[in-house]
Amino acid sequence: MSYVIPTPELSVAKLEFYRNEAKKAALKRAQDLKLATSMDELVFREANPGTDLSQPAGSGYTNETYLTGAAAINTWTSVYDTAGVARLGNRQIAVFYKVFVVNANPATTAVRFRLGLTGATTLGWFFVEQVINTALVPEAWFSEPVVYNPDQFMFIEFYPMAAVPAAGERLGFGCFIAEPIGESIS
Repeated sequence: MSYVIPTPELSVAKLEFYRNEAKKAALKRAQDLKLATSMDELVFREANPGTDLSQPAGSGYTNETYLTGAAAINTWTSVYDTAGVARLGNRQIAVFYKVFVVNANPATTAVRFRLGLTGATTLGWFFVEQVINTALVPEAWFSEPVVYNPDQFMFIEFYPMAAVPAAGERLGFGCFIAEPIGESIS
């Protein structure tokens, strides 16, 4: 069962525990895919929206900032500010471990992570309204990380309880990009 945990409810040790669990999930996937055999063979870095979550060109995020496009009320809508679905690099693993909303009056009720250009398979679904909108905590951690394999399309959506204007919602994620040493960073 997947759920969110508000950041204020977590100690520093627990925050580190969830980060490490995300890294372990990436390592497990890398081992399964024969990309690495140990943590020493992987580089972990925080995802950059415009660099890591915007391939191929014209899909995903336009800039190095998490910002949605406009969204209608009560409608699952892409988190990206472009019309395209982002695709992960061919030797990268993405591990999403938290969600945050920077807006003063957040509209986001839920987020879900799906696969493919049409989102045929759901990997994770998190109801965040009780934390972000009700408790007014801007950040929540996932009880279980969401992992994408190399070359997979990351069909990520949010569900707004109010219309989101063209300026978008500052809805972002804690996401590690794991890749073999030497791919992007040595």
